[in-house]
Amino acid sequence: MSLSKAILLLLIGATHAIPHIPRSPDSTIQARAVCTPTAGGSSSIDDVPAIKSAITSCGNGGTIVIPSGSTYYLNSVLDFAGCKGCDFQVEGLLKFASNTAYWGGKTAMISVSKIAGLKIRSLTGQGVIDGNGQNAYDLFAADSSYDRPTLLYITGGSNIEVSNLRQKNPPNVFISVKGGTNGALFDGLTLSATSKSSNPAKNTDGFDIGESTYVTVSNTKITNDDDCVAFKPGANYVTVRDITCTGSHGLSVGSLGKSSSDTVKNIWVEGATMISSTKAAGIKTYPSGGSHGLSTVTNVTWTGVTVQDCDYAIQIQSCYGEDADYCDDNPGNAVLTGITFDGFTGTTSSHYAPVTGNLNCGSKGTCGVTVSNYKVTASSGTGKVLCANTPTNLGVACSSGASG
Repeated sequence: MSLSKAILLLLIGATHAIPHIPRSPDSTIQARAVCTPTAGGSSSIDDVPAIKSAITSCGNGGTIVIPSGSTYYLNSVLDFAGCKGCDFQVEGLLKFASNTAYWGGKTAMISVSKIAGLKIRSLTGQGVIDGNGQNAYDLFAADSSYDRPTLLYITGGSNIEVSNLRQKNPPNVFISVKGGTNGALFDGLTLSATSKSSNPAKNTDGFDIGESTYVTVSNTKITNDDDCVAFKPGANYVTVRDITCTGSHGLSVGSLGKSSSDTVKNIWVEGATMISSTKAAGIKTYPSGGSHGLSTVTNVTWTGVTVQDCDYAIQIQSCYGEDADYCDDNPGNAVLTGITFDGFTGTTSSHYAPVTGNLNCGSKGTCGVTVSNYKVTASSGTGKVLCANTPTNLGVACSSGASG
């Protein structure tokens, strides 16, 4: 037998000797299920049940689409229960009812509770979620006890993404993250709250970030009438980059210590443009005494912040929520360590001119604060920073008279 024939027979035998092993069904790549809810076409018809049905059908790894050019009327709470790794694509308009009787006392308009894997996004950038909050603004102006819901309320869960959307006119806060959420990204958002009456859109924080880890906010624009981003008790490892805030109360730690001991740590803010805000960046803590708890703030940095017509560029309040007489008897005791205000530029408003900053650390607390590369000017006169109980190596020249 020739050598070539022998090799051929060996190859044929080897081929027949190898058994056929079928692929496991689990290894087959399946197309994502896609559901498009049927809209009722009228504000009198609640489209939440149709969306919930789509989540039930396609929520386990599938896609739910709100098509471009469509309007869905949401007259009740939209709960994402049943979503696991789902992709909710908003290319049209989700418009909530303005029924203040229904929404009074509700926690959320959109509830995301303990969801592992969720994207709420627009691929086209045209998707809108409208909280329709004007009636709530007007009612709250007449009755401050009226309890309003948050537009998007995320509690617990992981791997959450909200991106490339516009959100407008929530009755209260735009987005809240708490309850031990681990891993949330908010990118490319435009949030705007504007009242059509003389009653302001009060308490419309852009983000309230509480008990959570690894939360990122980036490439976002916010116009509102309260904190642009508030780092609330339990916030840990939060990053904010490339954000523009207009008309806000700033990028704020707190308030902390109102009725319990509160902690915020490991916050990084970079590349913010702050326009016509009461402050660009700061910390709000309650003083000692009464039912107030200890506030602890650790490793927080604001860097590369541009100030345009803000009342203060930087502010620390150790007497938040109380008057000066109370704080004379019960001084601030907050523990602030590793706090850095770096690379602030721009010009403040005329409101407190020529003061550009007000750093009032508590006399019974710790003031581990550094200011570096501070190039903020006053709208008139020579700019100055008011200080109390700050370290001698603060990094900026101080004038007496800090308060708040």
